[in-house]
Amino acid sequence: MLDELLDTLARQDAGVVLPLLLVFLTLDASVGVGLVTPGDALLLFAGATANSAGEVLSLIGAGVLACFAGASGGHVLGRRYGARLRHGRLGRRVGEARWARAEKLFERSGWALALAYFLPVLHALTPAVAGAVGMPYRRFMPWAMLGSVAWVSVYVTMGAVASRVVREHADWLVPVAAAAVVVVLAITTAVRRALNGGRARRRRPAWRRPR
Repeated sequence: MLDELLDTLARQDAGVVLPLLLVFLTLDASVGVGLVTPGDALLLFAGATANSAGEVLSLIGAGVLACFAGASGGHVLGRRYGARLRHGRLGRRVGEARWARAEKLFERSGWALALAYFLPVLHALTPAVAGAVGMPYRRFMPWAMLGSVAWVSVYVTMGAVASRVVREHADWLVPVAAAAVVVVLAITTAVRRALNGGRARRRRPAWRRPR
């Protein structure tokens, strides 16, 4: 079944996959699609459709562009409607604990904002939270783009490599799928530990200090 799925993915035209990737990742952080469907899975499947290095680079470029648009939209929405988003129906479904975790990222270094892209749900919240807490767009976006470049590149490449291996060695399907799951869980666990182990700033963040 999975090998048939990979064959189907491999036959998908880039003209179909690229627009879908752009739309989904743009909506991922701007309107909260990533709170429902994890972007990690989308990037892995998108990578599995690539048949060449050029297609992998095209997917990465489209993914990063979409992340830029999504983070920009999320920041604007957070700045204008932060409280409504948090206390509305979708915000309540996300849970106050997740909102609080997203807020804590802004008490740490900018690296925490970049690493958050590797945490499902949390990365979809950070643009809106950035706008809601008043973090300037020009301070937030460099870290958001650093994280998105790393996130998109890692998962698209992983999907492409895994798909290529399985297409050449069909009997390796289960081990490759298991290895991909283990790698994703390992990355998520490592990032979560790094963020939980880091010290929160005791002083106000630089973007909140008077000049």
